[in-house]
Amino acid sequence: MSSSANSYELPEAGGPCSVVLHPTARTDAASIVSCCRAGSASAWQQLIRMFNPLVWTVARSFGLSPADVEDVCQLTWLRVVEHIDTLREPDRVSAWIVTAARREALRHLMKSSKHVPVGEPISVDVRSDETPERALLADAERDRILTAIRMLPDEHQALLGMLMTDPPASYDAISGALGIARGSIGPTRRRIINRLRELLGEEG
Repeated sequence: MSSSANSYELPEAGGPCSVVLHPTARTDAASIVSCCRAGSASAWQQLIRMFNPLVWTVARSFGLSPADVEDVCQLTWLRVVEHIDTLREPDRVSAWIVTAARREALRHLMKSSKHVPVGEPISVDVRSDETPERALLADAERDRILTAIRMLPDEHQALLGMLMTDPPASYDAISGALGIARGSIGPTRRRIINRLRELLGEEG
């Protein structure tokens, strides 16, 4: 994932922010949203750094190419910048960003009637024990899983997205970003996995 906060066009610095922001500090997302609304460039950088892996994961789940995923990420953050003042519940910013990313990914798909989800290209240099047919089956299975993920509530997609980053976000970072208790992350993760198993079973 190559995108960083510095690669996005940020609003010009505005009014003062009452929250002290530092790249290594644990600051809750709602406070960062308040500073973004006040025009703090550092707050925008922190918001993007916190949630861009999630935006990328959501866009990638639609089977887009890396270049298309980057376009969706850029457009998602543009929409966030444009509409941050309309967010009624700042503590739910993660779910709001997930929704924005899904809408931009869908718009991207609809723009091309010839679109075929590409996913990760299947390498021609398969292992000695892996035939091209097995590689295709593995690719299809991954697409089934991504489809099931998109059926989860936005909050669960947000949590799963942060757990799926490489490397995975720490529980402290997830707690601060999503506004959930650190001790509830593990049990919620297990419920999400069980729900995914149910969805995959319903599809099978």
